[in-house]
Amino acid sequence: MTKVPRHERVRIHPYVDRELAKRLAEYGAASGIASSAVVQAALRQYFDRTSDTALILRRLDRLGRGDARAHRDLELLSEAFAVWVRLWFAHTPSVSDDAKESARRTAERRFAQFVEHVVERFTGGHRFLDDLPREVLADEVELANLAAGARAPASSDPPRGLDGE
Repeated sequence: MTKVPRHERVRIHPYVDRELAKRLAEYGAASGIASSAVVQAALRQYFDRTSDTALILRRLDRLGRGDARAHRDLELLSEAFAVWVRLWFAHTPSVSDDAKESARRTAERRFAQFVEHVVERFTGGHRFLDDLPREVLADEVELANLAAGARAPASSDPPRGLDGE
């Protein structure tokens, strides 16, 4: 605690519960800090919204929005895969019994090519989801408000815009 000159301090007389006053006295005795300093620090933390609780709630809100975005992406990829499978079945003719062995051999080779292509795309850094519009998690004004301790918008708020992230 920083020492404030006596002439710059103002005496107040708040009333607190007997149990809270007891806990304050015990804490001050155990830590060697005056009750006034503890109350002053608690009030400063309350008014500045710098408590760990506020920080944790802001971070949880951010994680919740990220989780919602990941859930949306997974649903989108699942739906895209389902559409692809339906189209594949609709446009791929059945293989006759005498051609099935040849089809199995070529299927293994074609699958290996497919896996190779997926690995190249994946390691190249460009993803299918990068081509889709994305929800903006927070703009500069919202980030400034969050840093100042303002209430974060609920995750049910509509998207504020689209960007490529």
